[in-house]
This record gives sequence, structure tokens and C-alpha cells, in this order.
Amino acid sequence: MQQQQTAAPTSAQQDIVRGLYRGFLGREPDGPGLAHWSGVLAGGGDCGELLRAITGSDEYLRADAERAARTRVRQAVAARAAALLRQQPLSIVDIGAQELAGEQHVYAPLVQHALPYQVIGFEPLEQKLQERQLQDGGSVKLYPNFIGDGERHLFHINAPDATSSLLPLNHALNRDLVDLSQLRTEKTVEVTTSRLDEVLADVARVDFLKLDIQGFELPALQHAGAVLARTNVIHCEVSFAPIYRDQALFSEVEALLRLHGFYFVDLQSSCRYAYHTASGSTSRDRLGWGDALFLRDAGATEAPRDVLAQLVIALLVYDKYSLAESLAARYDALTGDTLAALFGAAP
Repeated sequence: MQQQQTAAPTSAQQDIVRGLYRGFLGREPDGPGLAHWSGVLAGGGDCGELLRAITGSDEYLRADAERAARTRVRQAVAARAAALLRQQPLSIVDIGAQELAGEQHVYAPLVQHALPYQVIGFEPLEQKLQERQLQDGGSVKLYPNFIGDGERHLFHINAPDATSSLLPLNHALNRDLVDLSQLRTEKTVEVTTSRLDEVLADVARVDFLKLDIQGFELPALQHAGAVLARTNVIHCEVSFAPIYRDQALFSEVEALLRLHGFYFVDLQSSCRYAYHTASGSTSRDRLGWGDALFLRDAGATEAPRDVLAQLVIALLVYDKYSLAESLAARYDALTGDTLAALFGAAP
């Protein structure tokens, strides 16, 4: 009797294996693991079998214990920091302050861990400004300024409105990309922009500066030298493809911030786009933009209070565990405290 041949794994089955490895183990499957489990699926096995194997593995159990330990560390550090920051709450400046549906503000973990804070937000779209005011009540000071270079510009109100910008859309690029080709400008209005150095002249310290102004980040930063000199952490949307005409790309933003004493840490998130093709491929091959994290260089940050702010933001907002522990050691060296000892509770 002839033995029945097992079907070869499909790319979709291999993608399932990769997805479960990434989601539960945080890594790509090794070659033998990918071959075995995609073969199991091809032979009629179900995803539950693979999921049970992953969640029962020593690797997963170790990682799960590490996650629990790190949660305890975050709670302990947050509790200590809350007491230390009571007299000088964290100062957050949110430029482009609208909250998109289904998303929290990037600094939400600071609020969730009950750290003392104050937020100054800038949102020029009136409807979005009103929505944010209703949502946050009196916890946020909101202003309708267009942040930029202090000059007059055409503001392009686009559909969807989250893509509205002081720069025109770059249709020469966007028409070739699946998710961007439908963008359109519905109307333009002439507006006067404000410089950060002027609107924040009375703000003594900025612990967390978040910029999301659709391609106009570089002009805004170019007119914020005084603010940057007293800023600890920057979260900035950066572009790798010119979705808007004449917009600066990541390399230009990074070079400017490096001159002001900041170093690039990582991309918090990124967005990629697929090209329009005859085959209908959905392969997202063009890196479009991301949210970049910058910290003021340690050599320029001697005030213990500033180091503490960097520490809690790195740990609670970005889960940068080793960076946070390094900053805790620096804080201890400046103050004689023992914050770094709290990190001994987790690997």
C-alpha cells in the first residue's frame, strides 16, 4: 500500500508560526522550529497545539516570570518617583494633541502610574481641541496655536483630518502607495504659526516634548533652541519618505537634535506602505514614518531631578529597562539614593 504524502507547508502556515513565535516569545522561530510546526499545520494540526507548546516551554515561562518581575520594578520605581516628584511634577508639552480613535497618548503610562504631572497641549483643529477638552477636563491646558517658525503658511485640511498639515501632500510619491494614494486636500486656510521659544517662554522645564505635526517638525524645532536647552526627553514623529512636499526626513531631525545635545534611542513605532501593483501584493516594503525617542545626553544632564524624569519616562513609557537602570545608577551617584537597587528584582 502506498503511503500518503503530507502536503508541503504553505507560506500562510509559516506566517502563522512566525506570528505566534513573535507574539508569545518575542522572536523569530529557528529553522527547525519553523519547519516542524508549519509541517504540523500542513498535516492537519491546529494552532492550539502550537500555542500550548509555546506557553508550556521553559523559554516562555522564564519570560513570563521576567515580565512579572519587571512589572513589580515599574510599580516600585513609580511609587518612589511619585514621592520625589511631588514638589516638581513632570512637565509634558504635547504638540499635535488630538487623540486618535483607539489610541492613548504616548505618555498615558505616566498618568496610569499616578505620577504628578501637568500637560500643555497645542491643537489647532477646533473640533479636536474641543474633544480633548471634554475628555481631559481641567487636567490639560490646551491652546489653538499652529506651532512652527512664526511665519504665515497655508494650512492644508486633508481627509482624513489626522493628515492635515502646514505642508502640501506629495502626490508624486503618495499615488504609488496603497494607503496614501487616497489622501486628498479638501481646503486650505492661511494661518500664522507660533514659535515654541515664544509660547513656552514661561515654562521653566519640559520633561517630555511630544511633536506630531505632520511633516513640520523640523521648522518647529529650528525655532525652539531655548526650549530644547531645558528639555529632557523628546518624542517626535519622523519621516523616512516625503509624504508631504519639502518635508524634512529623519536624518535632518536627528542631526539638529544631536547639535542640541540629544541622542537617538529608538523608534517607538513605525509605519510601512505597500506599492500599488498589478498582482495586488500587500507586501509593506516602504518605510514611511515612525515615532522617534531622543534623550538629552547624560553629560548635559547634571540635575538629579532631570535624570529622574528621564528614568521614569524611559521605564514607564518605553519599557527601556536597561536604559532606565543605567539612569537610576546615575541618579544615585548624584544624590546618594538607592533607586538602582530596585532593579535587582528582575533580570
